[in-house]
Amino acid sequence: MSEADVRGLVLVVDDDPVARMLHRNILAKKYDVVTADSGAEALAKFAAISPDLVLMDAEMPDIDGYQACSEIRDRSGVPVIFATANTDLEEHMRAYDSGGTGLIVKPINAEILIRKVATAIARYRMAQSHVREKFALQQMAMSFLSNAGQNGALLNFMRTSIACPTYEQLAKSLTEACNVLGMNCFVRITAQDGSQVMQSSQGEVTALEQSILDHVSGLGRIFEFRKRLAVNYDRVTIVLSNLPEDAKSAEAGMMRDNVAILAETAQALSENIDLRVSAAHQAEQMQLALMSTEQALDSLGIQQRQMLADVRVLLQEMVDGVEQAYGWLGTSQDQEATISGKMESTVERILTRLLASEQFEIQLRSVRTALSQGYEHDDAIQLF
Repeated sequence: MSEADVRGLVLVVDDDPVARMLHRNILAKKYDVVTADSGAEALAKFAAISPDLVLMDAEMPDIDGYQACSEIRDRSGVPVIFATANTDLEEHMRAYDSGGTGLIVKPINAEILIRKVATAIARYRMAQSHVREKFALQQMAMSFLSNAGQNGALLNFMRTSIACPTYEQLAKSLTEACNVLGMNCFVRITAQDGSQVMQSSQGEVTALEQSILDHVSGLGRIFEFRKRLAVNYDRVTIVLSNLPEDAKSAEAGMMRDNVAILAETAQALSENIDLRVSAAHQAEQMQLALMSTEQALDSLGIQQRQMLADVRVLLQEMVDGVEQAYGWLGTSQDQEATISGKMESTVERILTRLLASEQFEIQLRSVRTALSQGYEHDDAIQLF
């Protein structure tokens, strides 16, 4: 990257030599500056130097700034800031309609000019960076799609295996993808609990293949020996047994790339299965907890109903006992009336509280119904 690329290159256009020199001197502190004294010269120099920004005088005799800006905009997205002494709104709108990025009114304030130019160049460079990144991604995509057969197999593995609920199905899908890509392999996937699942392109792994998997898993990320290629990740090991004899051939390189992609993808998908297994376990625990809570609520409701019945019986027994006691207590009718009145008042308050307790039982039934709905429907615990 040249010094001009780092500093930025500004084209200053103004037919007034004093203004042109003033603007140049302000901007030269931070940027490389090239000047032009007319619209025609500006267009010629723009094509020659490809500046990062144009500071354009609005009014010039040959080609005015608005026309020059329009022609620049047809060629490039380089920012154009107009410098004008005209404060009329219509003239300012002409500047924006011609494609201007910004506008600054003469006489120019040096600090404002520097800030406007810096901001415009920064935005322009960011936009250019995005364009380059987009182009690079498009090139990568075209390269990726150039071999539709192999890439299709890889994409199909990614698409179908993302829904694998078990490590066994993932291992089977992995070996099937290898078969489609013309690779004989055997694989091992380590589950979250440390158990291992092994699968071969021909079905179950042999004792020899299992021994090879144990041996190569400690030999680094990639290991080659004659026609064998082993790729190791933390949770996934793939051993390819039909690598071409010419290890430097394009076919061998493609196989290495494909095995590496499959291994890395399987590593990520195994973590996805971890989440599924964990979610299923949590859902099971939640279901058991909901069932236990429902049983506890049922028991509490029964106890509540029994308590209410017992309290009513006891209240009636108390009333009967007091009335029976009047005879041997020798109370007068006025005393009996006073005692009965106070007792009835107390019983009434107790019965009022009992009615509130019955509302509590209704609330318990509502909670129980909500909990039962939580586990009676499978969709409620199907987290993935």
